[in-house]
Amino acid sequence: MARPSSILRWRVQSDEHYRAIRTLRSEHARQERRIWRELRLVALGLFALTAIAVIGRRWRETRHVPIAYLWVFAVPLLAVGIYAATRPLAMRRAVKRQLDDDPSTHQERSYTLDAAGLRIEGESFLVELNWAKLIVVRETNEFFLFVTRKSAFYLPKRAIQWPERLDGVRDLLVEYLGERADVR
Repeated sequence: MARPSSILRWRVQSDEHYRAIRTLRSEHARQERRIWRELRLVALGLFALTAIAVIGRRWRETRHVPIAYLWVFAVPLLAVGIYAATRPLAMRRAVKRQLDDDPSTHQERSYTLDAAGLRIEGESFLVELNWAKLIVVRETNEFFLFVTRKSAFYLPKRAIQWPERLDGVRDLLVEYLGERADVR
């Protein structure tokens, strides 16, 4: 049986928080909405192929560039392209605004993993999650991601100072979560 593992206190860093949020978002997309993301990409591809076919056919018939069709198809495709290109910047700005507006992000926090579950403690907040509430815990190169049905939390590996403590955290997660612990 693994020993309880209390993680040292750590403070949120802006760039690290952005990377964690980006990783959590991609994990959420991978877990919950993978089929919808794939369907959106297929629909966008079909729209683009339809646009090429319609514009190409009209051009062959008239030997003129069909400006009206270009507007009908190009404007939505351009809007989707601009959205895709500016999404990382918008996310970075939203994360910065969250860090600026939420005082709890500036507090030191302590993660405790034991038989009762996960406990996250700061100066003005306390989150207690029993193991049953965690859907999955995934380890990345930089973080441990704790995902519940309604929220997600991250623990940077820099908060775990020794490799043997890192192995202890992994062992504890596997012991209490089994298959739901996707750790190395």
